[in-house]
Amino acid sequence: MDGGHGGERQGHNAWPCTTVPVNIVGWAVRNRSTLQWTDNSIDIHTGNLDGGGAPRCSPDCGRFFHQDGNYSRCPGGAARHYDQSLWLTKGFHGGAGGDWGQRMGQEYFTGALNQENIRIYLHEVGHTFGLDDFYDWTPTGQCCFLMKAGSAAQITQFDTWMLRDFWRHLKGRYGL
Repeated sequence: MDGGHGGERQGHNAWPCTTVPVNIVGWAVRNRSTLQWTDNSIDIHTGNLDGGGAPRCSPDCGRFFHQDGNYSRCPGGAARHYDQSLWLTKGFHGGAGGDWGQRMGQEYFTGALNQENIRIYLHEVGHTFGLDDFYDWTPTGQCCFLMKAGSAAQITQFDTWMLRDFWRHLKGRYGL
């Protein structure tokens, strides 16, 4: 977790990052012709379908599948691995998220690209950062926050405090 940290402690409770860079390292498609460009600077994964027939990037390159960091079977090695994936699925309603990435409806996501906040995506990224759902109870004094699905349309101060609390409990495991 480098993200712009030079070893010094910074941010809330010694959060080590000043930024979290996001790089698109690949696209998964059933057929290469789906993409309307010929630029090959990013890996294009074709013919690799999950159990439901949806295209996916090679599991040989995915952190979720290789938490030991061994990307020896990934074409291009560790330099071409991915940490999470955004899995857009036609007709999928709602969303799902975890340490592997996020899944949501293709129609919803592409229809929301011009919005400042893509609510379901933000909620699912919360799961990627380790935050739980709040479907069956609401913390005292809180009504609206992203992890209580459908109650907020953007990241709230309470969401920020939940992530800070998660970090407070997690950082000791890694000696940070």
